Amino acid sequence: MQPPRDAIEAVTHLDPWPFYRSLRQERPLYFDAGLGLWVASSHAAVNAALCHPGLRVRPTAEPVPRALLGTAAGEVFALLVRMTDGEFHAVHKPAAVQAARRWTLADVARAAEDAAADLLPRLEVNDFIAALPVQAMARLLGVPDDLRDDTCRWVRQFTQGIAPTADAQAVALADDAAAALMAQGRALGLQPVQAANRIAFMQQAMDATGGLLGLAALQLAQAPEQGTAADASQEAMRGFVREVERWAAPIQNTRRFAAESLTLLGQPVEAGQAILLVLASANRDEALNPQAERFDVHRGQGRSMGFGAGPHLCPGASIAIEIVAACARHIRVGGKFDTYFGRSTGFRPLPNARIPVFGQ
Repeated sequence: MQPPRDAIEAVTHLDPWPFYRSLRQERPLYFDAGLGLWVASSHAAVNAALCHPGLRVRPTAEPVPRALLGTAAGEVFALLVRMTDGEFHAVHKPAAVQAARRWTLADVARAAEDAAADLLPRLEVNDFIAALPVQAMARLLGVPDDLRDDTCRWVRQFTQGIAPTADAQAVALADDAAAALMAQGRALGLQPVQAANRIAFMQQAMDATGGLLGLAALQLAQAPEQGTAADASQEAMRGFVREVERWAAPIQNTRRFAAESLTLLGQPVEAGQAILLVLASANRDEALNPQAERFDVHRGQGRSMGFGAGPHLCPGASIAIEIVAACARHIRVGGKFDTYFGRSTGFRPLPNARIPVFGQ
């Protein structure tokens, strides 16, 4: 098997881990001329970038993607806490964190189980992986029964339309979806920032939590004995899913952009340059976790960079893990887990999320 050509191709490679290991050991922070950006792969480099005040989540010259300017989707994008820095982020991030804390793990588990019971009989497996996290979040957010399917469709269209590779048709669909989702928020009496970040709860779940569900299914198929142990309790399944997130990394990378010239771990980064932060590689760095290349559900205080660090640390980590754990247990209790997921045939062609594709 040929190794990946670069850190983007690694996301969908069958075995990217030796490549990541070589990056950490030989060039933990380097400029990739082919990609036209810096690549950070060690825990030290990734953590330093996530916490550096001179590195932002968007290019300073393009806070909103040009294709979205003047659209409802662009207006929502500009209000997303996770896509902003500075004073706006500082003012509105605490509300997003507080909103994520309003649900108990029991609330999350119940929403995931109910969503699985609804979707399993009527969706094929790959559609289920994408829809389950969104519908679980929609239930937590109080979306009425008769609007859940439309809401899931709108969230999917919005997510696809704000992607860098979106074409004009995808942007148009995202625009309509954003308008419909914002109308939901207004009907609940939410202010624009609140309504936009209500969308973010569902939008972020689609790829990140969907990828985690797919990778958990893949791990259960490859190591049945781990599934037997995880079936013992919700706590055991939760520990299993948490280790899957660290070890397999549904979100393999993210980006930061230099708002000014700076030095990162001794390397000069020019204003405007981008850095690809390989979270998946950092998760397997011995500096972050002892015996990091070993899958171990009993590592206890195992640490993960998959939900970020610093100002943009994701407040939804426990929600994502609980959705997947509750869904997995629900399906496995019914005895249909292996037949439903079938075998993996590869990964979706995405530049940052590792989401398995299954075939019967």
